[in-house]
Amino acid sequence: MACVVVLSLMRTLELEFLQPLPRPILQQNQLIPCNKDLVLSLHKKLGFLMELFDENRMDGVEAIKELETKLRDVASRIEDEIELQVVHLYVEEKKREKEEEEEELRIFQGIFDIFEKIVYHEFWPRENHVYVEMPQGEKSTHHCQSLRQTSTHHCQRLHQILHPLSGKSHPCLKFRRILHPALQHIDAITQELTKAYQLFKHHLQAGKKQSASLQVLPIPTRQGITMPDSSHHASRSKQIMVGKQDEFESIKEMLIQHPSKQREVVPIKGMGGIGKTTLAKKIYEDLSITSHFDKRAWTIATQHHSKRQMLLDLLGSKDNNANLALRLYQSLKCQRYLVVMDDVWSKEAWDAVKACFPDDGNGSRVLLTTRLAEVANHTCSKDDFSHQMQLLEQSESWQLFNEKACESRHVEFETIGRPVVEKCKGLPLAIIVVAGLFSKLNTLDEWKNTANALSSSATTLDDEECSRILSLSYNHLPHYLKACFLYLGVFPEDHEINANELAKLWLAEGFVKAFENESFDAVANRYMQELMDRNLIILSELCSRGRKIKRFRMHDLLHGFCVREAQKDNLLHVVMSENRFDFPQKGFRWISIQSVNFDMSTIQHYTLKSYRSFFSFVCRGSSSDFRKGNLLRVFFSDDQFFELNNNLDTVHLRFLKVRNDIELSQAQGFLKSGCTKSLELSRCWNLQTLYCLERVSYGLDGEGKFSEFPQLHYIHCNRSFCGNPPNFVHKLYGIRAYDCLDEYITNIPCLKKVRIQGEEIKINARIVNLAYFEQLEGLWISSLPAAHALINTDIVLLKNLRKLSLHYTKFEWEQINFLSKLPRLEVLKLLWKSCLGKEWEIQEEVIFCELIALVICCCDLKHWKASSHNFPKLEHLHIRYCDKLTEIPIDFAEISSLKSIEFWKCLPSAVKSAKKIQDEQHDSGNYDMVVIEIETLDVLESEERRA
Repeated sequence: MACVVVLSLMRTLELEFLQPLPRPILQQNQLIPCNKDLVLSLHKKLGFLMELFDENRMDGVEAIKELETKLRDVASRIEDEIELQVVHLYVEEKKREKEEEEEELRIFQGIFDIFEKIVYHEFWPRENHVYVEMPQGEKSTHHCQSLRQTSTHHCQRLHQILHPLSGKSHPCLKFRRILHPALQHIDAITQELTKAYQLFKHHLQAGKKQSASLQVLPIPTRQGITMPDSSHHASRSKQIMVGKQDEFESIKEMLIQHPSKQREVVPIKGMGGIGKTTLAKKIYEDLSITSHFDKRAWTIATQHHSKRQMLLDLLGSKDNNANLALRLYQSLKCQRYLVVMDDVWSKEAWDAVKACFPDDGNGSRVLLTTRLAEVANHTCSKDDFSHQMQLLEQSESWQLFNEKACESRHVEFETIGRPVVEKCKGLPLAIIVVAGLFSKLNTLDEWKNTANALSSSATTLDDEECSRILSLSYNHLPHYLKACFLYLGVFPEDHEINANELAKLWLAEGFVKAFENESFDAVANRYMQELMDRNLIILSELCSRGRKIKRFRMHDLLHGFCVREAQKDNLLHVVMSENRFDFPQKGFRWISIQSVNFDMSTIQHYTLKSYRSFFSFVCRGSSSDFRKGNLLRVFFSDDQFFELNNNLDTVHLRFLKVRNDIELSQAQGFLKSGCTKSLELSRCWNLQTLYCLERVSYGLDGEGKFSEFPQLHYIHCNRSFCGNPPNFVHKLYGIRAYDCLDEYITNIPCLKKVRIQGEEIKINARIVNLAYFEQLEGLWISSLPAAHALINTDIVLLKNLRKLSLHYTKFEWEQINFLSKLPRLEVLKLLWKSCLGKEWEIQEEVIFCELIALVICCCDLKHWKASSHNFPKLEHLHIRYCDKLTEIPIDFAEISSLKSIEFWKCLPSAVKSAKKIQDEQHDSGNYDMVVIEIETLDVLESEERRA
């Protein structure tokens, strides 16, 4: 789609020419003043053109498609030329630096030669000069002329040495030669587009019948974006199951009531989007199921299954060793278990792991979802253990659509909506996506126009019809959301996407940017919320405060649509095999490696001149050479074992996630990493985001200068950040407690979030210095396991602190009460042995006045004495791996703001006490309050934990 390339080009123009701190190399060559007017004009015209496409949506009009393709190609060529010229400037600069010493020697040698010749002519005895025989009177004159000619020649030669003529045009002219034709091309496309729209409007006004392929989509009225509420938060356990109750009960009967004691496989089969996974998840979380089975495990097979990944999922482990199959078998042996294998595409996927499921004659079950009848027949030995999913009936379809799109609409809307729902043929996914589209339309005319865009020719719902329904919702998106949606295709199928990472990736690609009153994080989260409101993504988890999306995923039909659209527009290439010739010769912007067997050392053989982003999700080992990626702006490795072998100091890099040590300058001395695979990033002027599993260092280079990174606001390093404080960073995860001196901290004035790690004693000694972080809103303290220490009372100096996370600090529970003196604290996370002791008693005078979310994870807490008075604004309570906590304070039923209590691996008695609180909340009118339980401990485990 043109929107991807145009948005990218506009952001490139902003970063290279229009930002307050542009590249020094552009300023040195005086490229910005002489081109700024052209850049501003081009930027404005591109923005206008995008608005023109948005305001006049005509899907299916061939002329419009051709103009969009032309715009895509023109914008792509312009961006390539601009960025390659910037690369060329660095290449020339490096060449000049390399030849500098030779040039100096050449100049001085030339000067010495000239003076030597002049001295020879002026001071050597005349008898040593050779003259041509001529008359006596002419000899003196000729000699003077000869000296003048010789001197003139030497002076000219000296000027050439000191001011050599390169014979090349000035870089400023090269950029103008790019920008002038670019403006002409954009103007021409704008004129053609305007004429096309005028022509179609004229035809419509004249009453001419629309072509069958012409779909005129309405312009949606602007609406405020609502933030997720408690119903979204509870979506994991309260998903809408319209028309599926009979199927739900039927499958439950196969799992827990059927008399067979053998291990049975229960396949759920049906077409994509029919609700197999939703139904399986509802069954998996049902209380009668969790109480019946000793163990439960879930894995997603996907179209390109990985045996190793399935085994790791089922083990609930990240430990990668050679005995995964044996470990899984042993963990299930003599247990009555339920294993769910979701989205199985082949018989081979089942055959790869079926030997790991023992049959002990105790009624164990394997629940399997698949689209393919042959897979269901292959895995199931008896007909009475197989279930065929049914499409929704018309009444059920309308109920589902009505709940998602038009609960409060008038009867006129129902008249338009019902035929639309009929065209979805009872497929839940199609109904939900269409409902998401119609929920954004406010007027009858908008509903009518959108309904007309759906063809009624199909009598059965096949892949083509389903794709047309998805296309309608996609084509209705504004251009900025189209780009963001297509980008989701770079992730593997069923991948759970981290919203924070995605926001930074969108920023790097130019799809989002900060505004005067809104940060880029807020803009990106708003875009994700819009996609969720349209049912194009599925919420997995909200952040602690319940205000923002933390993780989400995509339905595989929508993901497949996304990939196809991105591939069709030459945006995305996905590598699913180890074949080294899998890359096509034409250029793609995004490359996604999703093959575990792909040999990364062969990457240098491919034609990758135009690619901007490189993603590696499952491949092993390291790559040999990325120097051909001159335009690379994103390098994303989701594999903790992946390392780069060579320097990746590309000029245009904006986002980097990799395992290697990172050096932000050509560091010297103690800052120089001992790691042979460290990366130097001294030339990445527009670097924005840096994730590193090892160490990041920053210091003076060999010339006593600091490398500058005016766009770098986020650094996350797992080990530590070493060297000088980076005054350009807003979020820094990995400062050593040792470094937190006042003179160090005062040099990072803009820091808003920070993670400090080290021994408790050193961290506490530095707490007072943190007060210099006047803008600090988030603090993560991670201590090395050691003896417990006292909380430094100076922590209350952090007046703007909103979020505090403690990890391994080993404070006494009583000391936590002191944190109530933080005036703006909204989120408190007590993680992994952050507190010692079995009792937390909170006195009446202790009030966490602004606390919205409280997370307690992995501690020995057994008794908790508190009241609603202590947490007057609490909305979300998360209790994880607290296997001794017997109950939640019953007085929490009086907290009117409470929305959710969530348990992971906790005692049944704690869950029971929370449900009493839920009942009282509902009796008081707070029907949104929910209790979410995940993997609650069974009775035997409960007794063992209490003991």
